Amino acid sequence: MDTVLELMQIIALVCFSILSVILIAVLLRVKTLVVEAQENLREIRSRSVPLLDNLEAITSKIRSISENVDEQVEGVRDAISSIRGVAEDIVILERRVQERVEGPVLDTVAYLVAIIKGLRTFIERVRA
Repeated sequence: MDTVLELMQIIALVCFSILSVILIAVLLRVKTLVVEAQENLREIRSRSVPLLDNLEAITSKIRSISENVDEQVEGVRDAISSIRGVAEDIVILERRVQERVEGPVLDTVAYLVAIIKGLRTFIERVRA
C-alpha cells in the first residue's frame, strides 16, 4: 500500500507540475494581452487628444459663427424696423400733402370747368 500511496503522490506531483507549466503559459499569454491592451490604450489616447483639440476648435468656430449670425439677424431686424418707420413717415407725408393740396386743386379744377362751360356758352350765344 505504501507503493500505491507513493505512486499516487508521484502522479499528483506530476499533475501539479503539468498544471503549473500550463498556468505559467496562460499567465504569460495574459501578460502579453495586457501589454497589447496598454499599447492600444496609449495609441487611442495619443490619437484622441488631437481629435478632441480639433473638436474644441470646431465648437469654438461654430459658437463664433452662431454669434455672428445672431448679430446679422439683429442688424437686419433693425434695418427692417427703420425701413418700416420710413415707409410710415412717407405715408403720413402723402396724407398731409393730399389733405393740403387736394382741396385747392379740386377747387381750381372746378373753377376751370366753370370757366370753360361759361366760355362755351358765351361762344355758342355769340355764334347764334
